[in-house]
Amino acid sequence: MQLPASIGPVAFDTQYRLDHDAWKAAIAEVCAAHRLPCHLVSPFADGSNLVALVDDRCVVKIFPPFHAHQWESERRVLPRLHAQLPIPVPALIAQGERDDGWFYVVVEKLEGAPLESYRGTFDHATKARLLEQIGATMAKAHALAVGELATLPPSWSAFIDEQILGCRARHARLAMPDWLVAGVDDFVRTWGPGVQAPSDHVILTGEYTPFNLLVDRDPEGWRLSGMIDLGDAMIGPRDYDLLGPSLFLCEGDPALVGALFRGYHGHEAALDDAARTRLLALAVLHRYASFDGQIRIPGWRDRARSFEQLALLIWPRC
Repeated sequence: MQLPASIGPVAFDTQYRLDHDAWKAAIAEVCAAHRLPCHLVSPFADGSNLVALVDDRCVVKIFPPFHAHQWESERRVLPRLHAQLPIPVPALIAQGERDDGWFYVVVEKLEGAPLESYRGTFDHATKARLLEQIGATMAKAHALAVGELATLPPSWSAFIDEQILGCRARHARLAMPDWLVAGVDDFVRTWGPGVQAPSDHVILTGEYTPFNLLVDRDPEGWRLSGMIDLGDAMIGPRDYDLLGPSLFLCEGDPALVGALFRGYHGHEAALDDAARTRLLALAVLHRYASFDGQIRIPGWRDRARSFEQLALLIWPRC
């Protein structure tokens, strides 16, 4: 079959991706091209590409042309991280470009379920233990040599420059508080230089979130069982990866923030005001910045009326 030669992101995400019957045959074609068994194709409802589980054994992901950068990240970063971290990362089984201009990867299926599925059932001790594991996993990934991934698009400087240009419009469109929208240009102008040219670059996955981290339960309790979906990986400053777990999982709780940073540094590590503000600058410039869905702190809009207050709310003093 031929996947659409020209389709825009909106039509793809709101219509085509959700019409599983329109593209399931392409999943079978990818498997056939690599002589992989394909008896049962089970599409996923979530995600930003065409994704399906095949025979409960592997996952096929097909990328539209406008997501070519995600395919590039996935196919190059997966082999770099596989078997290098404390938790599993899928093995890359196959990858390539279809004759209709779409791209694909076939990866190993990992055990476990998204952390988001169970997050609401965890007690405080479990949350802290998982955050410490997340921090330790991130530290191992950041310790790996960048090597040939230095050319992975986008370049950090080009990426952050584009984010700065569109920052105010993005937060205005998302109806962020008036003080944030009115002051974000000055805030970024002040703190932007510190994130535009960081002193060290590492492999960023951007995927230390409850949607891309898998968990499983053993006799000792819940544990991380894997990390999936590396389409947003790039090379940049290590603090950028700390945003996902900080916003989605730490809840503005000093003990949970402390667990994340303890896992990352291997010891107790307190943040100073400059570090908090730098993290917040990266958060407002994040490619998916959408604070109402990311800052999981009840009443955050009423509890913060300045960037300084917001930084201290998200990363409280431990």
